[in-house]
This record gives sequence, C-alpha cells and structure tokens, in this order.
Amino acid sequence: MKIRFDFIIHWLWTIVFSLLALSGIAMVGPRYGWVLNYDIGAADISHRVLAAVFVILTFISIGYEVIRAIRNDTSSQAWFVIGSGGYQLFTYITTLIFIITGAIIWICMDANMAATAFALYVHEKLTYIVILSVIWHIYMKCHALVWPKKVQQGKSKTMK
Repeated sequence: MKIRFDFIIHWLWTIVFSLLALSGIAMVGPRYGWVLNYDIGAADISHRVLAAVFVILTFISIGYEVIRAIRNDTSSQAWFVIGSGGYQLFTYITTLIFIITGAIIWICMDANMAATAFALYVHEKLTYIVILSVIWHIYMKCHALVWPKKVQQGKSKTMK
C-alpha cells in the first residue's frame, strides 16, 4: 500500500493543529484552563514547541506547492492542506496570519505592549473562527449533506 505525501501532511497538520488549539485555549484564561488542568506553564511550553512544528509543516507544504507549480502538476491533491482555492486557500491565509501574530506575540511580549495586545486579540479571535471552520470542514467531508441527495435520486429513479 502506497501512502501519499499529501495524506501524511494532512493528518500531521490535523494532529498538530488540534494540540495547538487545546494548549492555546488552555492559556486563554480560567474559563478554559481546565483543558490542561490549569497548568499554564505546560500549556505555554507545549504551545511554543507545537507552533515550531506547525511552522515547519507550513514551509514543507508551501515548498511542495511550489515544486508542483514548477512541474505544472495539475493532479488533484485531495488531502493537501494548502492550495489556490476553497478551503485550502482559507487554510493558507489563516495559517500565515497565525504565524505572523504568533511571532509578534513571542517577540514583542516584553517590549511593545500595544503590538502584543493587538496580535493576541487577532490570534485568539482567529482561533475561534478556524475551530468553527474545522468543524464545518469535518461535517462536509463526512458527506452528511451528500447522502440524502443520493438516496432521494435513487428513490425517484425507482419510482418512475
């Protein structure tokens, strides 16, 4: 069995993003601290390490897309994370915003409070939007909306 590169990257990305979301939500405050048993230090360290992995996966994905563009590879990459349209484009844009705001938070934490506050605000609100979009993505990929249409078409053909 040959496992495709896009499949591996997709599921690595999924695991890393899920862990980043959990550690990030645990740092938001007491409301979500229970996620990691109110251990903010462990959440902070795991979030930083996972963020580094996330950035590496992003560069691998972008590099792979550049190589595909140079080769004029137009084959469908069903599992790939970054692309030129649809949810893949949304993922690409939000990933870049996450990386930029995360870098601002990390670099400016002790120096520029205004930049840090703005970056934290954008980073947190974008997290909620992306979590909702992931739920939508999972729902759509489970074909929950496609199955009833196929059943109805099949019934209408047999009734005629």
